[in-house]
Amino acid sequence: MERIIVTGANGMLASNIIGELLKDGYEVIGTVRSLSRYHGPRGEGLELAECDFKDTAAMEELMDGCSGLIHVAAMTSQGENDYSKFRKVNVTATEELVKAAIRKGLKRFLYVSTANAIGFGEAEGKPMTYPFTESHYAVSKAEAEKVILPYKDKIDIVIVNPTFMAGRYGTAKGSNRLFNMVRKSPVVFCPKGGKNVLDVQEAARGMVLAYQKGRNGENYLITGRNYSYRELFSDAAKAIGRHPLLITVPNFLLKAAGALGDLLHKMGVSTELSKSNVTMLMINNHYHTDKAEKELGFKAAPINFREMLSYDTED
Repeated sequence: MERIIVTGANGMLASNIIGELLKDGYEVIGTVRSLSRYHGPRGEGLELAECDFKDTAAMEELMDGCSGLIHVAAMTSQGENDYSKFRKVNVTATEELVKAAIRKGLKRFLYVSTANAIGFGEAEGKPMTYPFTESHYAVSKAEAEKVILPYKDKIDIVIVNPTFMAGRYGTAKGSNRLFNMVRKSPVVFCPKGGKNVLDVQEAARGMVLAYQKGRNGENYLITGRNYSYRELFSDAAKAIGRHPLLITVPNFLLKAAGALGDLLHKMGVSTELSKSNVTMLMINNHYHTDKAEKELGFKAAPINFREMLSYDTED
């Protein structure tokens, strides 16, 4: 039976990937920072290991008997203004992990990047565009892709670029917080832009297919449906029987908030507000691709908002 390592098992996406792998009969080693914080699936074939993926020696020990690795763990903070910290975790440590996998004879390395490392639109090959060129997270992910791809002659490297994900095993402090207003507030504020949204269970299914079928050295956008924010919040609210007042936020207010955030950053105050972050709310960050459908057989099922929003996001 094939054994695979999944990093970042405490997280929403990795937990769902582990569930998909177990369903498909794989043995899985999930790396976690703390066993007490793991809330994902359990079952025969799963081993959890307290291990920081940046600890190369410890990771090499876990690789004994493994054939592949799915690298999900990453630094994602939107409030951190020091790019060197992102680079250390998302680029340098990822390259070291690939080198370790090669030394241990692993056959396959699936790297979970982000759709924002690609210019929004239709093709995987498009260069990333503003405002994501100002996102330390997105830039570090794009840099990591370039750094690890040259190793494809020594180990199969497959890269997946998912869009925005929410759902099972998510928390109120993670991506599920996008829907907190829909769940609780009588008023929901809607930016003028939009985004591509994907149920995390579908994302995990697509990534396991990429691990199984993806071509060496290729990127695969893993996408859901394109929404405007108003349409997204309206559909989500209706699905759970709520009817909040939807108010469109003028762009000038978002720009003012972004300018304030930039000022706070200069003063040494950590905040997620910034010109680039609020610009992300004003654009239609939409993606279209048929590559994953043609090569992997993946097409995301329609989002069931009632199910997506039923998970406990209070942790």
